Amino acid sequence: MRIATPAALTLLVAGLLVPAAWAHGPRGSSGSTAADLGYPRFDYQPPAPGTYQLPAVKPAADGQVVDATGTPRRLHELTGDRIVVLSFISTRCSDAHGCPLATAVLHQLREVAARDPALARRLRLVTLSFDLAHDTPAVLARFVPPARNGKTQTSPWVAVVPRSESELSSILAAYGQPVGPRVVEAPPTHLLRVYLIDARRQIRNVYGLDFLDPRLLANDARTLLLEEQGRRP
Repeated sequence: MRIATPAALTLLVAGLLVPAAWAHGPRGSSGSTAADLGYPRFDYQPPAPGTYQLPAVKPAADGQVVDATGTPRRLHELTGDRIVVLSFISTRCSDAHGCPLATAVLHQLREVAARDPALARRLRLVTLSFDLAHDTPAVLARFVPPARNGKTQTSPWVAVVPRSESELSSILAAYGQPVGPRVVEAPPTHLLRVYLIDARRQIRNVYGLDFLDPRLLANDARTLLLEEQGRRP
């Protein structure tokens, strides 16, 4: 696994960003499929928001972390009463099917939220680093873009890292996030996982490489919004 600098990671993420037309839902305004939009990896149409249910998987665990300013936080404080998308990464990972992909999908989801005020108000993105040897608060401060892009306000995105190896191990075990041995010289290996958490701090979906489709993730988040409003299938 190659090591990426913050600048290189930015380029990788930019190259992996999926088309903005996906912001319009399962199909673009012209009725385009995923392949038509230039991203053929997912050749299917996600179900429309609210036409299906997302059973609770298990409670989302708490844990002690610090944010990009070095301020101690707790995961439950970050989730609060919002719909949360949580990803586990290392900022120096350069595997195109790993951390950069997860980060690219979160960027795209944030762009979707910027065009959907109801979603933007309820959504929060959380990136948790499992690379304590490299990802200090100073590194994380350069990782997440600001919540305001020009005149557009979108969902908050927080990057955090556990305060200790023991706390990290506890969080990883609670979420079922596999991570290999952690060493100074290289980023830890891991299986890609992204978690959707509801306002009651229940995990409602877990996305691996084969299901990390920003269209599906956006529709799942909107399904939880409809559920909160009492509009169930």
